Amino acid sequence: MMIFKKSKFSIDGLIDNSKFNYCKNLKWFLIAPLVIIFVGIILLCTVGFNLGIDFTGGSIITIYANEQGIIKTENAPVYDISKDGDYNAMKDRINKVFAEFEGVSVDIFRTSSMDVAEVGSGKAMQIQYKNKSDDEIESTNKAIREALQKEFGYVDGYEAAVSAPETVTATASSELLMNAFIAMIVAIAFILIYVALRFELTSGLAAILALFHDLMIMASLVLIFRIQINSSFVAALVTILGYSINNTIVIFDRIRENIKGGTFAKANNAQIANASVKETMTRSFFTTLTTIITIALVAIIGVSDIREFALPILFGIGAGFYSSVFITPGLWAIAYKPKKKKAAKA
Repeated sequence: MMIFKKSKFSIDGLIDNSKFNYCKNLKWFLIAPLVIIFVGIILLCTVGFNLGIDFTGGSIITIYANEQGIIKTENAPVYDISKDGDYNAMKDRINKVFAEFEGVSVDIFRTSSMDVAEVGSGKAMQIQYKNKSDDEIESTNKAIREALQKEFGYVDGYEAAVSAPETVTATASSELLMNAFIAMIVAIAFILIYVALRFELTSGLAAILALFHDLMIMASLVLIFRIQINSSFVAALVTILGYSINNTIVIFDRIRENIKGGTFAKANNAQIANASVKETMTRSFFTTLTTIITIALVAIIGVSDIREFALPILFGIGAGFYSSVFITPGLWAIAYKPKKKKAAKA
């Protein structure tokens, strides 16, 4: 009688038994990020970022729907903007209205109004546009609103289906950009200080290089997919700074413990780094996976303004996992060698 022994499969066991060398293959891991960053630099030099009015300045007009998301017009059929067909039909009509205004570039979004008390469900269509000349903003905005009101009439039950234009000046845009840059520099400086104090300077420098990798990959993918840059993108950048460093710190913490332990007393840097990555891989993988699933659902289900925040976050999370697992340990292994040799001589 044959007795079959039941085999147990687990991700932990698969990772522990793997002979893959993360540090040895560092040069291969750098190819894909360098290609993406190179493409991003080319696009930056040729077409530039798709800047929203938060950075370029411009105006915003909202066309409100009723509580069911319906726009009932006097001069056209009923539109349900929750349906793609009706939404696209509305966009076409709005674009025809703006075609009469020379030099006005327009972007149209399906969004949620902040003034829920006024528009019931808060469903709305938001129109963002940049005027040709700052001197003509007031007169142009008035003419645009009148043209939209003439085209669509009024929503049943609401006096102002077409909102009064809200203007974002170029001065406010430059201040936002400067504040965002300062926030990034301060965040990176504090992260470097924190990692250097908790571990050592080599780990801090490796972590900062990984953060620059994450941010550059994130920015390059935003350029490639032509995602609009606005204040939500700034929030996404700061979020990724905090999230990306988390996986890296977990690996550095395990590296520190393995250096102190007797098991790796005679091991070289690459062996310590490889073992540390394998020991933390399950935690890093599932943490990243659950976060990506959550953010992906937000990007798929959410309205356009939320999607513009969610997509850069997805890019940053993926880049953060890649750098913390495949790049940072190799950088640490290379940079930490001189310090280890000095310690051995002492």
